[in-house]
Amino acid sequence: MLFEVELAATSPEGSWDEVTDWLLEATHRPVDRSVRASLFYGAPALAFVLDSTGHYRARWAHELAILDQHLVTVTNDRLTAVEARVASGAPPQVDEFSLVDGLTGLGVVLLRRVVHQPVSNEALSWALKDVLMYLVDRARDRMLGEVRLPGWWTPSVRRPEAAGAPVALAGHAGFGMARGGAGILAVLAAAYRAGHRVPGHGEAIDQIVGWYARWRQETPERVVWWPNRLSLEELRTGHMTPVGQDEPSPLEPTWAHGTPGIGRALQMAAIARKDEQARIAAEDAIASCLIQSQVGPISEPDLYSGTGGMYLTVLRAAEDAERFHPLSDSRIPPLLHRLSVAGSAVSRTSRVLPDPDDSEFLFGRFGTRLVFESLRRRASPVCGGDGVLGIGWAE
Repeated sequence: MLFEVELAATSPEGSWDEVTDWLLEATHRPVDRSVRASLFYGAPALAFVLDSTGHYRARWAHELAILDQHLVTVTNDRLTAVEARVASGAPPQVDEFSLVDGLTGLGVVLLRRVVHQPVSNEALSWALKDVLMYLVDRARDRMLGEVRLPGWWTPSVRRPEAAGAPVALAGHAGFGMARGGAGILAVLAAAYRAGHRVPGHGEAIDQIVGWYARWRQETPERVVWWPNRLSLEELRTGHMTPVGQDEPSPLEPTWAHGTPGIGRALQMAAIARKDEQARIAAEDAIASCLIQSQVGPISEPDLYSGTGGMYLTVLRAAEDAERFHPLSDSRIPPLLHRLSVAGSAVSRTSRVLPDPDDSEFLFGRFGTRLVFESLRRRASPVCGGDGVLGIGWAE
């Protein structure tokens, strides 16, 4: 429904009457408000859509008030589960904190709802603070023996190959936007810049940024990239492990796992912390991956791992690169020069659209339609629908 909202706001082909009909139907159906609900499913997802209606938001005040209650309930239930997990001594799993499935994603919705409240909602504000405190804790380094680990490290147990052999501890720390540290960083940065800060907030941002500075890679073509995930052994040795006979190399430049998503999170952190040099470095990193050898292999237009998510992410980053570029600096940011590469990639992959009956947002038709509308206008979605990717500000 984010596409329909965007179309109504930007094009004569859209209709607020049709949007109203769809939203009335959606708000009168049962909506999942259990602990399974997330940014992309259930009550939080519907709250995000209604919030995106902008100046029509007042029309949905009653429905949003109900969904806000559900959002607080889902958040509190999730955090209660975290407390039980901590009390049991069990480690966190990715779906506890990720942007796609977990508390980072709930933080995206909570921040937007708190910022857009015409009257302060104490329950929403406390829920946001609690999530931010959780994310600050996830940013704190952990020690496993003598190995320093990112706070979002998720351990697992590797089964022994031979009977009687010792059980080996394994696990990983994801670096991507969808399920890793970049998502946490983006939400912390957006909240920090919006003035919603909790104790240790700035230090948490800096600590996450430090991990990305440590593991920043660069190819002979000067393409900047980061690993998708790091194993315990890699964190212990400080070196990436070759895959078979191949040396580690960049992933495709996607929103979910690649340089655009990570670079955007770093750019947001730099803007929030008013670090101009770090902002420029993040923007240059994104620009570095917008070359044919990196973009060419992407064959799908979807948001998650296709050209669509890449384009929306790069577009947001480029708009901020221009917005925060000092007037005294005559240098045109490289990211603005290479934005057209991302747009051309969307046009190329648009020939392989998914099944027209597919209503999937992250991997399918509806998310892609939002991209095409943004590409047509050469501007980020006015409804802020791309904020569901964690790449936007709460304004």
